[in-house]
Amino acid sequence: MTNTNTRIEYLIKDNLCQKAIDDFKTLTSVPNWLNQHLELYESVTIQPGGLPRITNSNLGDESFENIQLFANLYEMVDSLFD
Repeated sequence: MTNTNTRIEYLIKDNLCQKAIDDFKTLTSVPNWLNQHLELYESVTIQPGGLPRITNSNLGDESFENIQLFANLYEMVDSLFD
């Protein structure tokens, strides 16, 4: 049952990432978008001690494209406004 619950969690996060990408297309403030979606970004990435942050967009053999796209977008925009 845990694997099914985990897959559902990934599907939910993948959907939230798609919505965040759509929000970016109509944004009025980049800093507000970054702030609004920081928690989502942190939930779909991991940062092992002392290493760079990486996107956690795979579950077994299944890849969640929206999670990867969102994390890449967030990192790129954040680096421009940092």
